[in-house]
Amino acid sequence: MTSINPNRPTPTFQPTQSTVPANRPASAPQTQAPAAEAPASQAATERNRDSFTPAAALRPSGRARVRAEGDNFVLEAQGQVGNRASTPRGGVPSRLGPVNAGGSFGLQGSLRVEVPRQGATDAIRNGQLPNPAAPETWPVGTRARAEVQGQAGFNVGVRAGPGKLGERLGLSTSYDRTQTQRYELQRTSEDTVRATVTGQGRQQDATNIRGLEGRQDQRLGNSHSADFNIRTPEGRAAYDDFMRTGQLPRENAPGVSNVQRTDTLDQAREGRVLGRQVATSERHTALGADGAGEQTVRQTDRNVAGSTQSTDMQVGADGNGRARTQINDSVVATTTTRPGQPAETNYELTFTDPNAAALARGAFSGDDAAMSNRAPFTVRLNEQQARALVERTQGPGLQGGQQALDRAFRTLSTGGQQTFATTLYNSTLDTQRPTAPRRALQSSPAEAPAQPRPPAETAPMS
Repeated sequence: MTSINPNRPTPTFQPTQSTVPANRPASAPQTQAPAAEAPASQAATERNRDSFTPAAALRPSGRARVRAEGDNFVLEAQGQVGNRASTPRGGVPSRLGPVNAGGSFGLQGSLRVEVPRQGATDAIRNGQLPNPAAPETWPVGTRARAEVQGQAGFNVGVRAGPGKLGERLGLSTSYDRTQTQRYELQRTSEDTVRATVTGQGRQQDATNIRGLEGRQDQRLGNSHSADFNIRTPEGRAAYDDFMRTGQLPRENAPGVSNVQRTDTLDQAREGRVLGRQVATSERHTALGADGAGEQTVRQTDRNVAGSTQSTDMQVGADGNGRARTQINDSVVATTTTRPGQPAETNYELTFTDPNAAALARGAFSGDDAAMSNRAPFTVRLNEQQARALVERTQGPGLQGGQQALDRAFRTLSTGGQQTFATTLYNSTLDTQRPTAPRRALQSSPAEAPAQPRPPAETAPMS
């Protein structure tokens, strides 16, 4: 199986003209590039002409269909191309048996522009698309979106015999990929144009070898937006650069604000034997950043046994960060990072099930009488205590680092709170000396609750 490549180049869409024309007065002198630079300039022009950039995708080309929709005029244009091929019915004979194969590809593009009724000109009402190279001519509230969707796929199969069993015991592989790239511009005020670049990709592939089958479904998404102040030289230059390259700024700067970036990846994998599901796993990952240097990471994992782990992390521009990892329904790990200092991780184990709470309370107190209390129980561990607990329950040999500890706690808590608490309680027993006192697990004092501020004193009224 293959994985989605987030750096895959965007597909070609309607190769029309080159990039945005320079914004200069008609009276400005036209300089000619030296002859030695002409080939390089021509090559750059060809590259721009064949790329899916805002300038190419949003450039007006002829007229579009116009209709009224609420308080807006909507202008739309579309185009598509595609092909499909397959082997004849029954397949192509080979030494291994009949081979069936097929493949297809397609490319579809669209442009949609919404213009408020009160700001629409006669040209727009007649289907003339607004010029993205001159956003100052757009009525406030105008929104333009250019989108291209590409699809490619293939499948090959060799049967091992007739019927469904022959199909399952044969050899087969399939692959299907779709990719959507979208550019959106919106004039949000007299001064500001908001640009958003969105990409969405999906890849599905499967391989079957004599009844052993693996399937994979991956979805990759990304969104990047920024606001340009087109009334300032810096903002207008940054906007023109975006129109030429399709790349948005990664940080706030003069004339550029409200930069936001988000990347997501969803992965689902499945294993089958003779058509029966035997293993599954799912993972969701989201990465975010803004123009001020703040970063966020969110990730969730789930497997066939129902075990889950989710992490939510935030890192500031100053390097200070905090991550919260929840493992199943019993364990929470909190990691704090500070510049120049080692990361500090603490764990909280929580048992809401009455039987589990009693067993866990006995494991950490060493007093069987404490087990009569069946109220919910929470205990706090530092990293050293958490490592000692894992070695007591799973044996020595645990590798260093938080990831190894998290995996161990995920294994311990997968069977539910009662199974987890029973494992903790059994680790306090001396199997060689059943009558010996139990060795209680170590824990840290609970954090003191925040004290409310005393009410402010008020001066007596005279």
